[in-house]
Amino acid sequence: MRVQDYVADQTERMGAALAHFIRTTDASRLDWQPQIPGAAQTRSVLEQVGECVDVNRKLAALINRADLASAPGFNPDVAFAGADDAAEQLILSVRELTAAIGAMSDSDLTSEFQHPRARIKGANLILMPLRNMAYHAGQINMIQMLAGDSEFHVPPNWR
Repeated sequence: MRVQDYVADQTERMGAALAHFIRTTDASRLDWQPQIPGAAQTRSVLEQVGECVDVNRKLAALINRADLASAPGFNPDVAFAGADDAAEQLILSVRELTAAIGAMSDSDLTSEFQHPRARIKGANLILMPLRNMAYHAGQINMIQMLAGDSEFHVPPNWR
């Protein structure tokens, strides 16, 4: 199996897991921003999902060597219509991303890509959205706990 195919598969699995966590969050808590004294401003579940959609689409464009300024992203002025809409938009962005990763050649893994913050080797670039979604999955689990949901909602694809 090629590295690109393995990373694309794991990215798809993490996207599905994150979508599961979105759908298992109480609907009244999707826009909730927990207020923690002395802490930085928190972000809601839907804001975090918006970031993931944006990152996935922009990195797919970057992998495809497209101009990031014209890359489709998450429009913060458009609200998700709820958990299902957020999860569906996330999955669509994951599909765009995994198609781009899967289309990479072996030489793309050692090539450098111009990310807005630095030049990054392809092998490192393709892990960024996976790590980002895993991070936000944990953040969403914390919001669930802070809201009183003590159950860990194990995604079906983790079994």
